[in-house]
Amino acid sequence: MKKVPYHCVPWPAAEFFEGNMLGESYVPSSEILAPCLGEHFFKASGLSTREVFKLKTAVELEPATCAIHFRGTDFHTWNPESILKSEYYLSALEELKGEINEVYLFTDDRGLESYKQTKKYLSDNKVRFFEGQNTPNRSYFLTDFTVMSMCDTIISSPSTFCICAGFIGKQKKIIHSSEWIKNRLANEDKFWCDLSAGGNCDYSLWKIL
Repeated sequence: MKKVPYHCVPWPAAEFFEGNMLGESYVPSSEILAPCLGEHFFKASGLSTREVFKLKTAVELEPATCAIHFRGTDFHTWNPESILKSEYYLSALEELKGEINEVYLFTDDRGLESYKQTKKYLSDNKVRFFEGQNTPNRSYFLTDFTVMSMCDTIISSPSTFCICAGFIGKQKKIIHSSEWIKNRLANEDKFWCDLSAGGNCDYSLWKIL
């Protein structure tokens, strides 16, 4: 049996794979070891994350779909700088104007101004959008994760939930906040430094805005 690490999945997102989300074909040939912290993610080599992590339940989405993730809740107290501004999300949608047909919104904090402003933008521009289950109920957040993993583009946040969805499922365009990345580079955060340097075939930047 081949021993495969979590491909250095940014912790604590590795816990998402403990709920029998992986395809049965994965189990006999590999054994998942303990998770690693995000600073080792781009250091790992070998199997692609899309080879290691295959979701048991797939979803089919319309062409040209975009997932948008907003993180709030506990970030307000322990890392408020990671709560991204409305301007980031709106500029990303402007960048994608005419290229996306459907948008899926995911958050754990519906009260965020950025979330409300994004919904208004989509409504004003007549872009079809759907709100995720956005609930801590396990069966629902697994559905949210699966849908996000199968979108063509992610307007991402500094959350392991959407970062992991970015390197699982469909190969996709990843957008991150330039303000957040500058912050992380100034703090010499290795995951973000490595991502800015090019990332890898599983997870790389399409745009920073």
